[in-house]
Amino acid sequence: MNQHSPDTRGWLGLCRKPPGISTSSAVMVLEPETTCKSLPDGGAGGSGTVGRGIAAIQSAVKMLIQNRQLLWFSFFTGLVSAGIFIAHYIIRLLSVYPYKAIDLPRWVVLTFATELASVFCLSVLLACLVLSLSQKEGSPASFREGLTRAKEYIRPLANWSIVLALAGMLAFIVFLCFTIFLFPGIVNLQSAFSQFPFGFILVQENHNIGSMGNGTYAIAYGLTYALFLSGINVLLFVLTLFVVPHLVLEKKSLKEAFHGSVALMKNVWREVAVCVLVLGIVVFAALLMSSLFKTVYGIVAPGMSLSWYPGVEWIVAAVAYMLALCALACIGTTVGGIASLDLYTHAKNRENA
Repeated sequence: MNQHSPDTRGWLGLCRKPPGISTSSAVMVLEPETTCKSLPDGGAGGSGTVGRGIAAIQSAVKMLIQNRQLLWFSFFTGLVSAGIFIAHYIIRLLSVYPYKAIDLPRWVVLTFATELASVFCLSVLLACLVLSLSQKEGSPASFREGLTRAKEYIRPLANWSIVLALAGMLAFIVFLCFTIFLFPGIVNLQSAFSQFPFGFILVQENHNIGSMGNGTYAIAYGLTYALFLSGINVLLFVLTLFVVPHLVLEKKSLKEAFHGSVALMKNVWREVAVCVLVLGIVVFAALLMSSLFKTVYGIVAPGMSLSWYPGVEWIVAAVAYMLALCALACIGTTVGGIASLDLYTHAKNRENA
């Protein structure tokens, strides 16, 4: 493990301090003026842990602002998320409208295929982010360069994606079985979706897609399953946060990368938790702003329900809000990916200290 420690800082380019041992080609993520300071040291917990987590987020946001090419990762993350929803929407339609075109085994196969494809795309994007942040000194982060270099690791990334997809599918099935028997109302989140600006699209009279309870609720079920699986995927990626960096930076085997990730996570799991909490609070706060639509609509059109077709102006406003919310969530994933590299450097330094 120590053979990789001299150039760990150079790989990620997240610190001004040069490596202790000179290497043949120093690598930096960004130009010297855009690099960030190393995370503050401190004790194993307490304010030092919170400070390091927040510093990692601040450093990632600064890096994203100074390197707009990193927004490509947010864009393609959004495309993957949209693909997940569309896939689950189609699967739901096939299972109920106009007749059952697929049975349970086919549903499992199609859902697993969707999960595998989404996890693989996200793993490749994370690898691209890691590699694009390891450019030579003086070079800005390049999405194209990261994508080109990531092609060399398609096989290990595919193998890792199969592992994650199997774990995610198993967790999803267990979750569905648990909620169906104990909390059946959670399965379609109907009451929750009705609070959002697009709640009126779930009303049968507003469109003609199948009969009540079939095509109409395919939208709700598609969103629900997409959100559930996305949440499971986020959890899996957080728990195995440093596997992809080990695969593409240290060229470890899958087993070595997993054990190495577990070892590093033991050193910085508190900082990781702080990063996840901060990003989650930001997205959740933006999510709560959706309640303003009903409040304002109640003032402008008292006595009228927003659950029916509200008018073109409100649809435009709702679309703008939903696009902004999705963009914020996707940018948050990029910020989290950059911050994870900062924590990876910190964990490697702590391990080799």
